[in-house]
Amino acid sequence: MKKKLLLLLSFVFVYVASWSQLAAGDKLIGPSVNFYTSKTQTEPTPNFINNSLLGFGIGLNLIKMRNATDGFGVGIQYNYNEAKFTGITPGDYAKQHSNAFYLNLYKRKYIPLHAKWSLFYDVGLSGGLNVNNYSQSGAYVNYYQYGKIQGYTIGAFAYPGIAYFIKKNFLADISLTNFLTASFSHQKATDIGGPNSGGVNKTDSFNFNSTVIGNNFLNNITINFRWILK
Repeated sequence: MKKKLLLLLSFVFVYVASWSQLAAGDKLIGPSVNFYTSKTQTEPTPNFINNSLLGFGIGLNLIKMRNATDGFGVGIQYNYNEAKFTGITPGDYAKQHSNAFYLNLYKRKYIPLHAKWSLFYDVGLSGGLNVNNYSQSGAYVNYYQYGKIQGYTIGAFAYPGIAYFIKKNFLADISLTNFLTASFSHQKATDIGGPNSGGVNKTDSFNFNSTVIGNNFLNNITINFRWILK
């Protein structure tokens, strides 16, 4: 039994050492783009009757391989969102514009299964900055007319996945991006105009999430395509 185990371990070591899909110095690049827009119109009511949403995001993910199975990754992402709600008259409205920037630093480890298949896991740190500007007028003024929310988020994450090498220079990976995450967020809201002008509200929050215990397992599956630059 001991000899069989040693033989199996030797086979795994030799197979991983001879895996030729990736090599030291290879760069895995995966750009991302998203866009959405919507507009809703309803019959006149005392509440909102029209609303429109617009958003887009651009990002880039780069992994540089140290050897055939280990790499260091950097991911950046910028998101813009805009929302506008209009009431019965043009003077009744609520607007919001938000800008957010995210940075991820992580280690990737491939565990080869086959010439074209490999398991992997990512472990890393994340951070983000956000600035939201909002305003309300007419029937939608509550405690403020103009305001700003700004803050930051820092966190750590770890998740597994599986990669398929479609071609020598192109691959697809499927990952459970919320397998294990923890984050801390600090937000500061300032009222600039209106009856509560100058008011400041600060919020600190901590979040832990895992798809192992969550009810949104399938919603957290992410598919990425990456080009391999030799």
